[in-house]
Amino acid sequence: MTYRTEGVAIVVGAGEGIGRACALRLAEGGADVVVAARREAPLRALAESLAAETGRRVLPIPMDLARVEQCTGLVERAVEELGRVDSVVNVATAGSARAPVEKSDWDDWRQAFEVNVVGTLEVSRAAARRMKEQGGGGSIVQIGSIGLQALRRSLGSYTSTKSAMIVASRTLAREMGPHGVRVNVVTPGYVTGPPLTANFQALADRTGQELDAVVRQAASTAALRRHVDPEDIAAVVQFLCSDAARNVTGVEIPVDAGQILGG
Repeated sequence: MTYRTEGVAIVVGAGEGIGRACALRLAEGGADVVVAARREAPLRALAESLAAETGRRVLPIPMDLARVEQCTGLVERAVEELGRVDSVVNVATAGSARAPVEKSDWDDWRQAFEVNVVGTLEVSRAAARRMKEQGGGGSIVQIGSIGLQALRRSLGSYTSTKSAMIVASRTLAREMGPHGVRVNVVTPGYVTGPPLTANFQALADRTGQELDAVVRQAASTAALRRHVDPEDIAAVVQFLCSDAARNVTGVEIPVDAGQILGG
C-alpha cells in the first residue's frame, strides 16, 4: 500500500539502506525530496535515479550531521530551492565503536552525541520551526535502536545517545503538537543489507560457523523468524509522513519482525 506524501520531504542519511528506501517511498507517494548524506558523488547519482524513476524533484545536498551549521543550512536550502518543508526523516547515525563503558574513549561518545542527539535534533527543530511558520503542520520521523530494549555489551555510546534522542523527540512532539507538527520514532530490528552481512560474517569468522548458519540463528531470535528489509522501514515511515497518521505523535513503532518479543 502506498500512502500519499505531498509537499517536500528531507531524508538525512539517504545514501543507502533505510535512507535510500525512505527517499524512494516518499517520492513514490508524491513528495519532492531532499536527499542528504556525506558523500557527494553517490548522492548525486541517487538523486538522478530517483528523479528519473518517480518524476519528482530530487535535490541532493551533501552535509555532515556533526556540523550544526550544516544541519540548519540543510533546512534553509530545502526551503530556498523547493519552497517549503513538510516531512523530515533522520536516518543518519554514529556510534559504532565497540568498547565497555569503563574502557571507552570519550571521543567516540562525543561523536555519537554530536550526530545522534545534537545533529538530529538541530535538523528536527529547524524543520519544526519552518513547519510552524508555514502552518498546516508536518511530520518528523527519527530512527531509533532496538538495542534499548535489550542492552548489549560494548555499545554504550550508541544506545545512550539514541535514548537521549528519543526522549528529546517525544518532548518536541509535546511542544509542537499545538502547531500540528508530529514527531515519531521508528525502531528497526536486524535490517538486511551489506552492514548486517558484514557483522554476521565477522561473527561467523570468530566462531567458525558458516554464514548461513549465523543468519538463520539471528532470525530465530525474532517471533516471525525473519529479518527486516529497508523497504519495511520505509513503508512505516511513509505512513507516518502521510495524513493517514495525522493523529499519531510521540510514539515509538518497532519494525523488527517481533525481535523484541523473542523467538
